[in-house]
Amino acid sequence: MLSGKKVRLVCSDIDGTVLGVPEAVVEFRRIWDEMAEDRPILIYNTGRLLEDAKRVIREGGLPMPEFFIGGVGTMVEEVDSGEALKEYSKVLDQNWDRERVDELVRGIDGIEAQADGQQHAWKSSWFWHDASEADLERLRASLKEAGLAAQVIYSSARDLDVLPLTANKGNALRWICQRLGIELNEVVVCGDTGNDSSMFIVPGVRGIAVGNAEAELLEAVRRTDAYLAKGECAAGVMEGLKAFGVIETFNVSMS
Repeated sequence: MLSGKKVRLVCSDIDGTVLGVPEAVVEFRRIWDEMAEDRPILIYNTGRLLEDAKRVIREGGLPMPEFFIGGVGTMVEEVDSGEALKEYSKVLDQNWDRERVDELVRGIDGIEAQADGQQHAWKSSWFWHDASEADLERLRASLKEAGLAAQVIYSSARDLDVLPLTANKGNALRWICQRLGIELNEVVVCGDTGNDSSMFIVPGVRGIAVGNAEAELLEAVRRTDAYLAKGECAAGVMEGLKAFGVIETFNVSMS
């Protein structure tokens, strides 16, 4: 078992991280349910919007979390109350202008807006195939020149999200931890793509990169102490949770 403080919170991406290998999902659900009161707080931290995230959790058979973070760190909901935590949205508004962002991005050749179901007031989402780092830097420069406090998140050589500067998966996680009084070195994060990297670089957290993690995430966590699992999706999550002492054993093949 790797050393560190007792884990009080697990924050995981959904698609390609806890979802993707059905037999591993069944085992993850079994273990999580059996832990009962001893289990850590669970947060799902996803690029999906909240209602869509709830749907895939139900359909996929995953355990229900205590919190959802949706829209790549732009939405937070506490499950017990069923309410989005509106105070979080207040930190996103400074120097953010969604209409102006859309106007700037729409002028890029070869870019296409994602479906309305992937968009909201603090998330401007697009398909931009095989954009280079130079392309992304030009977009960042245009946003800055326009006086917009915006950040560019690009993953899977296709998915572009432009968000308020204060919003990403890692910042939303920090905000919840502060609200709950949980220290960052009591947190484990799990992911598989580049848009998960902001969780892994939060100072103090322990990370699990699942076996099917994309190169952009592996590069981002190269200088961290993230656990690089062999198992794919939930099998890799459980492998890392065992290494961090959260669970004792599990029964899914690592192949």
